[in-house]
Amino acid sequence: MTTLTVENMNFQSDVKNKTAKPLLWIGLMSIVMFFAGLTSAVVVSKASNTWIQFHLPFMFTVSTILIIVSSTTFQWGVFSIKSDKLITAKLAFGITLLFGVAFVISQFYAWRELYESGIIAAGSGSTPAGSYFYAITALHLLHVLGGLISLIVVLIKSIREKYSSNNYLGVQISVTYWHFLGALWIYLFFFLRFIA
Repeated sequence: MTTLTVENMNFQSDVKNKTAKPLLWIGLMSIVMFFAGLTSAVVVSKASNTWIQFHLPFMFTVSTILIIVSSTTFQWGVFSIKSDKLITAKLAFGITLLFGVAFVISQFYAWRELYESGIIAAGSGSTPAGSYFYAITALHLLHVLGGLISLIVVLIKSIREKYSSNNYLGVQISVTYWHFLGALWIYLFFFLRFIA
């Protein structure tokens, strides 16, 4: 490998390291603005006579606990990588993935409970409250699926020992996004429970 090729690879790595976090934060701010607009629309729509209040299924409380615990285990993995405890990091990322999948499953159980109680997303029997509720939770779940893909990549790379205390940018990006999803869900949970 020539010196020029090595220098080019180092330059590309420096650019990636300098741009990854700012690009992530731009993406997160756009998601914040999107959900702020969506929850504002709920507040405005709630003033109409067609708004029907309903109770959140208990499984959404379970979802909240699962995503909080998953953030904790993911952070445990980050601390392990920083200490070069690679086996512990692999375990932490694997556990986080399991909690993330459990979060997704709990959301489907909650939707099924709502559907069985007559709250549907669209059609002649739907209400604005139900439609907004499904839209908000489904869009959050879509972002969680993106987070799970990121987490799978982190887990695979940690199994292949691509990370170390000197090289864990991918883990930092993924854990920041995952913590953000957790914070967003907590906001949405309390919004849907007490405001919507």
